[in-house]
Amino acid sequence: MFGRRQGLPIAGTGPDKLVSSIAATRQLIALGHRRIVNICRRERRKPTPGEEESAFLAELANHGIAAGDYNLPDWKETVEGLQTLLESLFQITRPTALLFDEPPIFAAGLQFLARKGIRVPEDVSVFCTDSDPTFAWCVPAIAHIRWDLRPVILRILRWAANVSRGRKDLKQTLVATEFVAGGTIGPPAG
Repeated sequence: MFGRRQGLPIAGTGPDKLVSSIAATRQLIALGHRRIVNICRRERRKPTPGEEESAFLAELANHGIAAGDYNLPDWKETVEGLQTLLESLFQITRPTALLFDEPPIFAAGLQFLARKGIRVPEDVSVFCTDSDPTFAWCVPAIAHIRWDLRPVILRILRWAANVSRGRKDLKQTLVATEFVAGGTIGPPAG
């Protein structure tokens, strides 16, 4: 499930977030953002950026924004590591937009921003590359990528049935996604 599986001879399923991620990046750029940071897990960055992360960097470059380590930072995946990264990002050249790879990291990022008195979206726009049931309770609505989990579950059940019958199953199924702009994205301050 999920992860980097394209091109590998294994069964797999998960959301196809490439188009939605590009749509989110384009929306931020159209609003005037130039300091956009994508905070994602190590497996999405190393040894080379994944497909979505590469497309993110390419989209920045296509719009004349120098893309590099600032936009896709390396960080130690611990509570302290995330806090250290966020502290460093907001010391000198503050980002105007933050993309978070997963709801738990997104929630920790929001808590950091609130603790520092950094307002969303007035001071920084935020976006999560996944959906979470808690987003339905948030005001403003959280900008995120939405997708239907049912096809993923059905694909897993089919795979398990095929394996139990001794059938080789290497099919990979990607589920369509949708970019939901929400209210946590706005023009950059100033």
